[in-house]
Amino acid sequence: MLKVNDINVYYGPIHAIKGISFEVHPGEIVALIGANGAGKSTVLRTISGLLRTKTGSIEFDGRDITKTEAHKIVNLGLAHVPEGRRIFLQMTVMENLEMGAYTQKVDSPKAYERIFHHFPRLKERRRQLAGTLSGGEQQMLAVGRALMSRPKLMMMDEPSLGLAPLIVRGIFEIIREINSRGVTILLIEQNANMALQTADIGYVLETGRITLTGSGAELLKNAAVKEAYLGA
Repeated sequence: MLKVNDINVYYGPIHAIKGISFEVHPGEIVALIGANGAGKSTVLRTISGLLRTKTGSIEFDGRDITKTEAHKIVNLGLAHVPEGRRIFLQMTVMENLEMGAYTQKVDSPKAYERIFHHFPRLKERRRQLAGTLSGGEQQMLAVGRALMSRPKLMMMDEPSLGLAPLIVRGIFEIIREINSRGVTILLIEQNANMALQTADIGYVLETGRITLTGSGAELLKNAAVKEAYLGA
């Protein structure tokens, strides 16, 4: 579904991403883990068209999107839940969901009910301003807004950031449920333990390069991963 081939991304003179290649197949949950500054968010921003690679290519669902504009990439079925949620704080929950559906013709309550099935809390607060929600509720809204675009693949950047452990577990349960309903997931996460427990495939990113790859279970057992990311 997604094929990233030899991308190199720069911030001015800084070489942030150094020849990365990886694939995401339909139905998978793929995790990209690494320390702060490793380049994880840069990878997602490049895939979604917010940044440009100097080399290589990016293919989504059999189509080259390397130079495609970000709003057109959303139309193709690729959604990006950014780090920090980036919801519209002065809009209501319903208005945020409507913004997520700008590529779709939303003419039925069923479109919203699908989101409220995953996030009953949002239904309770649907007329509330997004800025008054808790951190966990705001993360739910960010995911729900992305789901309104009916994505084939959803990229999620640090969905557990700043959330209490109990809320984190709930977010990962929702990620598994979304995946079980046919949405492929590319997940960036500093909580390596939860990410690798959830993922089919994992990649370890260090200073702009992929240094390890394997199944989530394999990487959980890897001594280097344990030492660097699991506190073992």
